[in-house]
Amino acid sequence: MNTETPDVHAWLTERVAVYLRRTPAEIDTGVPMAEYGLDSLTALALSADVEDEFGVVLSAETTWDNPTIDALSEVLGTLIEEKA
Repeated sequence: MNTETPDVHAWLTERVAVYLRRTPAEIDTGVPMAEYGLDSLTALALSADVEDEFGVVLSAETTWDNPTIDALSEVLGTLIEEKA
């Protein structure tokens, strides 16, 4: 787990880009991730990545309820702060 203050938005953008086989610069963080083709299996994988990186549990439902990187990074940032 990263012990420094994480840049959650940048990290999420990079992870989504990896799943999409694109560069982070190609990702519009205000566009729903489903519009890029991310599905429920990817949401589960992304949730597991979040737990591995930040030590917080993020349900796949949370990913779907916050469909953009912008929205999801806010929720994740709050969860990380609450854990600290």
